[in-house]
Amino acid sequence: MQQQGWRTYLYDAEQPYTPVASVTGRGESRQVWYYHTDVTGMPQEVTAADGTLVWAGYIRGFGENAADISNSGAYFHQPLRLPGQYFDDETGLHYNLFRYYAPECGRFVSQDPIGLKGGINLYSYAPNPFTWIDPLGLSGSGLVNGVPQNPGIVRRFMSKAEYKDFIKNGFEFNPADSRGGISVTSVKVDPKNPDAIKRSTGALGADYYVDIDTTNKNVELKGKTKGGVMDWKIKDNVHPNDIVGRGKVRKC
Repeated sequence: MQQQGWRTYLYDAEQPYTPVASVTGRGESRQVWYYHTDVTGMPQEVTAADGTLVWAGYIRGFGENAADISNSGAYFHQPLRLPGQYFDDETGLHYNLFRYYAPECGRFVSQDPIGLKGGINLYSYAPNPFTWIDPLGLSGSGLVNGVPQNPGIVRRFMSKAEYKDFIKNGFEFNPADSRGGISVTSVKVDPKNPDAIKRSTGALGADYYVDIDTTNKNVELKGKTKGGVMDWKIKDNVHPNDIVGRGKVRKC
């Protein structure tokens, strides 16, 4: 429960620890607040639906919030810090799911659960907070141009034949296969107009699509296609249960 009442956070589909908005209140009193983040997904400002700045934070490199600025005429509670972290008012620490984090020194307050297998420093955060994130407090993941190597949910376009086989059997990764896995793109690519999809993504077939949850999978960020959309390669097995969305591409 916050000063604004119950709050629901909405996150970016490609960067699952980057907040894009929050919703407070219900019915006619419902309000939407928009988050403006840095390259890692850490909030820098929050604005109201009309563009009014309601919160801005002066946040140091390792997540310490040195100052809150509010132009809304009332205090706006903004507890999100480094990706995956939530400020705990009672302790002054950041809740990081598996561990608590002390932002003033850039270290966790408890040891790494896997001990020395995670490195010689049992309390360290990610190597560089500007290019790495550690949303669970377990292991850091690198960013490429601000995009996590593992994007969360991705979309693959395919022919009807591949679609029927994929939803039944999934995909079995073979390291010896010259294709090196399967190519996927952003869920922001609208599933309509097959010809436009082929041009933008390079997909050989674009009659159907599946959305795949890549949590805990080996995903390699290739960059962007010639059409300017994100291009990842899944180098891992995909089970039918990993499919979280699917359908036929609209012709219009």
